[in-house]
Amino acid sequence: MPNNINIIVLCAGKSSRMGLNIPKVALTINGVSLIENTLKNLQKLNPEKIILVVGFKKNLVIEEVKKLKYKNIEFIEQKKLLGTGDAVKPAISKLNKKSQVIVLNGDTPFIEYKTLRNAIKKFINNKGDFLLTTSKPLSPSGYGRIIRNSKGNIVQIIEERNCSTEEKKINEVNSGLYIFKKELLQSYIKKVRKNIKGEYYLTDLVEIFSKNKKNIISISSKNDSEFFNINSFDDLIKAHHIDNSIFFENCIRNNIKISDPSTVNISKSVKLGRNITIGPNVYIQGDSTIGEDVNILGNCYIENSSVGKNTLIKPFVNILDSKIGNNCEIGPFSNIRPDTHLYDNIKIGNFVEIKKSKIKNNSKIPHLSYIGDTEMGSGVNIGAGSITCNYDGFNKHKTLIGDNVFIGSDTMMIAPIKIGKGATTGAGTILSGDLDDNSLGITRIKEKNIPNWKRKPKLNK
Repeated sequence: MPNNINIIVLCAGKSSRMGLNIPKVALTINGVSLIENTLKNLQKLNPEKIILVVGFKKNLVIEEVKKLKYKNIEFIEQKKLLGTGDAVKPAISKLNKKSQVIVLNGDTPFIEYKTLRNAIKKFINNKGDFLLTTSKPLSPSGYGRIIRNSKGNIVQIIEERNCSTEEKKINEVNSGLYIFKKELLQSYIKKVRKNIKGEYYLTDLVEIFSKNKKNIISISSKNDSEFFNINSFDDLIKAHHIDNSIFFENCIRNNIKISDPSTVNISKSVKLGRNITIGPNVYIQGDSTIGEDVNILGNCYIENSSVGKNTLIKPFVNILDSKIGNNCEIGPFSNIRPDTHLYDNIKIGNFVEIKKSKIKNNSKIPHLSYIGDTEMGSGVNIGAGSITCNYDGFNKHKTLIGDNVFIGSDTMMIAPIKIGKGATTGAGTILSGDLDDNSLGITRIKEKNIPNWKRKPKLNK
């Protein structure tokens, strides 16, 4: 890719056709705004700068974009919404000299990197002055029609509202991606005239370039959804389906098996490894990473967490802001709360809650336990019903458990406490002090048996 790419993204418009009082680019598809989707695709070009032309409720757009923390973004305001041709004018002053300028709408969430790359490559190799993308959708309704002369050269774009009956039959349409040489864009944008609606159309540049004998070239997109326009609620619903289709297609390519796609919700920010199996009713959100060969059986919620290779996650598991290692087994009915780090080969069983703890390799907490504010060594076994009592009503305290410790069932570990390597506790023990390495901790009262004892009879009411 050339290193002198500048991009103008048109984001000033409102979603007026849908009757909404928000910028169109702020609409979301599966929780991600149109402008975020568009900018993530554009960043793959590694452009020198991206200039966003904002207007209607500009602060909503600016705040949305700033969340992405891209360093090559600049903003310019279109003070009056007088069409796409007028929107480009204030952005030209921010363009670098001798740059290749891409212009497109901010509501282009499905544009593919390969289309952008191929367009730039063709523009440069053919020494173009102006490149535009076209497509031939099954239904051209709503799109500007491409007008070619007898030699097949593009000479004009006519918006559908201005098309004659014959022109409406043309099925080649404008896709809305343009590339210019900066100096020509700067020169010819001044020639665009106001139309009867009082607006300036960027598409009028096609006729202007043609009349001035400039080299207009085009590239055709065979993917109808790539430049899909969202102008109604039906379009927005369709955009969700397109987005899901793209996601599931990529899953198939990476051998990711999803048993019931209609019940699975995975954010675009999530990184998925190959050969993953995902059951029904699974939500994976935020900055999460799922490693290769992971099996998530279903009914799970994972957010801002990483799951290592070959890990099995059984049903009804909740994982938040945590790190799960390789070859682990979690669940069913496990709650992994924030700041938990499970190393490799860990088993967390049913009805176990873990919070803000580090658990080293080959340790097991099979069932019915709470572990909080704990650092646990490797090879530890926690018996059923055991609890780290980390809260005294005022402050949280730490529990330190050494390697190869065996905690008997129903052990209460009253923090702050340290249990040494190789130590053991008897079932039903309450530990309130440290336990040395290789020691047995046990608290028992003498068992008392009363022979021939009978329960009191129930009173009849």
